Amino acid sequence: MAHYVTSKGALVALTKAMARELGGREITVNAVAPGLTVGPSAENIPATRHELYRTNRVIAREQRPDDVTGIVAFLLGSESSYLTGQLIVVDGGFVLH
Repeated sequence: MAHYVTSKGALVALTKAMARELGGREITVNAVAPGLTVGPSAENIPATRHELYRTNRVIAREQRPDDVTGIVAFLLGSESSYLTGQLIVVDGGFVLH
């Protein structure tokens, strides 16, 4: 797990550093951290892990790709033009546990 946790932390740090470096050009940099999402890449994950995620989310259903794409669409639009350097966790409240 050390390599996984380290890489996640590095992405957050890189997001903040890039936001600081590019902000003067009015370029925003944000990161999206999705939870376990239903789709082809999740098929190899054991059912017990799916159940763990489902039962420990505040929103107790499977996460779908469109749960994440809405956030990405928001970040691409003008409504998010003053949002930068943020990690947006889209996991149905899993991290709240």
